[in-house]
Parts: sequence; structure tokens; C-alpha cells
Amino acid sequence: MTNPHPDVSPRTGQNPTIVQPPLLLLVGISAVGPITLNGVLPANTAIMKELMVSYGMAQLVLTVYLFATMLSQLFLGNLADRIGRRPVMIGSLLVFSAGGVICALSHSIEMLLFGRFVQGFGSAVCVFLTRTIMRDVHAKDKAASAIGYMNTAMMIAPMFGPGVCGYITDISSWRFMYVLLAVAGLVFSALSYRYQNETLNNHAQTKPPFIRSTRELLSIPEYRAYLAIICGAVGMYFCFLAGAPYVAMEIRGYSASTFGIWFSMVAIGYLSGNFVAGCYSFKLGTQSMIKLSMIPAVGGALLFWVLSPWQSLLALFFPMQLIAFSNGMCLPNLTSAAMSVRTDLAGTASGLTGTVQISTGMALTLLTSLLLKDTALPLFAMISFAAVVCVIGYRMLQRSSQTELSNAN
Repeated sequence: MTNPHPDVSPRTGQNPTIVQPPLLLLVGISAVGPITLNGVLPANTAIMKELMVSYGMAQLVLTVYLFATMLSQLFLGNLADRIGRRPVMIGSLLVFSAGGVICALSHSIEMLLFGRFVQGFGSAVCVFLTRTIMRDVHAKDKAASAIGYMNTAMMIAPMFGPGVCGYITDISSWRFMYVLLAVAGLVFSALSYRYQNETLNNHAQTKPPFIRSTRELLSIPEYRAYLAIICGAVGMYFCFLAGAPYVAMEIRGYSASTFGIWFSMVAIGYLSGNFVAGCYSFKLGTQSMIKLSMIPAVGGALLFWVLSPWQSLLALFFPMQLIAFSNGMCLPNLTSAAMSVRTDLAGTASGLTGTVQISTGMALTLLTSLLLKDTALPLFAMISFAAVVCVIGYRMLQRSSQTELSNAN
């Protein structure tokens, strides 16, 4: 396995030859992505009225953004491996700003959706490239700890983003909200130009093009195992995201505000898992953290069925809190480990992993929504299916590790 960091300190887990960009800068850039994703949603009603479109059309601002982010990560991840992290970060943030300007000037829903596509294409770096940079600087286990801490800080942004953007829409205009996002992109682009040094350390190797890089990664059993676990882990969350509101409000008769209050249990679970990953990934190692995360994941999926006779929201949210805790533990470690399979293709691996996460989420969200009728059982079945994928991925990882061990001997 290629290792571009032979001089990584075993005590700190950091390569002293590469200077990490300011952590606050990386956290700030990371926060832009989730704010832009869900912060704009409170403005959809205003957009619907001003542009005279249906609410369903206005909701496409989310779908188009996700689709652009999914495509962008594939292309930009490989580009970051070929020309470097710094130019891709700066250029993408400028593209993100241009998308915000287009959105702000939109006079039709088509122009707005085009602006959201441009915005989503540029903002992909906020998700995957910051993590890639952490992997450039740190060894695998230390990078997982750093990503865990960074995710903890990132999770705060979506909690306040919708409220702030909704307030801006109420006192001013939804257009001004997009102007502020464009300004944020320009500010972070300038800060990246000033403070972000290049962290790609590949000794001028010639990098294969995108299709070949992707094929090489997918040919590695260990990487396929990490992808399977990631698909199962994020799949459980997206299934719940798609089905829980319907189960809680339509089937069990709870109000939207009550659902929103109980949903904080999921956020707390994920934040707690991220914090545990930050504290213990470097000490225990990524493989141990992934193994331990399987316990609350499988336990939560089984608990849905055990508690299914009860109509209380606790019976719905407590199992999901366990799964969210598992995700918080394992995803930073899985992300770091996936980028470590071929460290010379870390950017491509990060982008491909992000794309698989989003596409899995979109597919399972749609399928869960179609299956739900007058009972919560399809939701529990979909979550259980995703949990099984997770376990299969972990078994693949164990077999891959055993094969490597036997080959080494």
C-alpha cells in the first residue's frame, strides 16, 4: 500500500513536512456546505410566490443542488489529485459564489435551478476536500480523529442555518440570502488564497485520469468493503429521514413541532459519536472504531422491531439515536480509511465516496417514500436492509484483512 508520509510522527500522527492549513478555516469552509444545502429551504415559500411556481418546483432547489454535488465530487476529487488541493479549493469556491449571484438575480425558476446547480457544483469541495486535506496532513488514525472533531463543529451549522436564512428572508428577501452566500464564498476563497498551503505530497507522480483512477480504486477489495459499510450506514439515516416524518405525523398523529423536538435526539446521537471518534480514533485505531460502531448500528436496527408495538416517539427515536451514534463513530474512520487505501488517489477516493453516499441516500429516500402506506413496518424493513448491507461490508473488510495477512506471511 502506497504511503507518501514515511516521516509521520508516531506520537502525533502528523507529517512534519506538510503544514496544515488553519483548522478554523477548514471548519468554516466545511460549514458552508450544510448551510447552503438546508439553510435555503425556509425561503421556498417566498420563491414559490414571487416566481409563481408550485411548491414542488420550489423544492427542486434541494434536489438540483444534491445532484450537482454528487457529480462534482467525482470530477473535482480526481482533479485535486492531479493539480493539487489549493487551486481546486480556490476555484471551486469562486464557482460557488458565481452560483449564488445567479440565484440572487434569477427572474425564473429555471434560472434559479441553474444557479443552484452551479452553486452545488462549487460547494462539493466544502464536503470532501477539507477531509482530504486532513488526510494529507495526518496519518490514517489521527486523520479520523481530526475529521471526527471537524464533523462535530460542522453539525452546529445546520442547526442554526435554516433559522438565520429564514430570518433574512422575512426581514429582507430570499435574494439577499443568496447574496450573502456568494459573499461567504468570496471571503473563504480569499482566505484560502492567503492561508491554505498546498498539502498534496505526491513527489510529482503522474496521476491517472478519472475513469482509470476510479477503476483502480474499485478493484481493491478493501475499498469496496469500506464503500459497502458507508452505504449501509448512511442508508439507515436516509431511510429514517424519508420515513420518520410520515410515521410520526401521519400514522401516529404527532405534530410537526413535536417531531422537530424529538429529532434532536438524532443530532445528539451523531454529535456524540463524532466526539467519541475524535477522542479515541487515534488511540484505538480506525479498524477497532469501525468494529465497535457495528454494535449500536445493529442494536438500533433490531430495537425498531422490538419496540414496534409501542406508538410513543421514544420507540421511534431511541433506536435511531443509537444508529446516529454509530454513524458518528464510524463515518470519520471509514472516510479516512477509504482515502488511505491508495493515498496517492486520496482526492479521488474522497470524491467517489461522497458521491456514493449521496446517490445511496437519494435512492433509498425515494424507495422508502414509495413503500410507506399505513404502517411503519416498511420503514423498519428498509432500515434493517441498510443494516444488513453494513454488516456485509464489515465481513468483506474482515476477509480483505485476512487475505492481506496471509499474503504477507
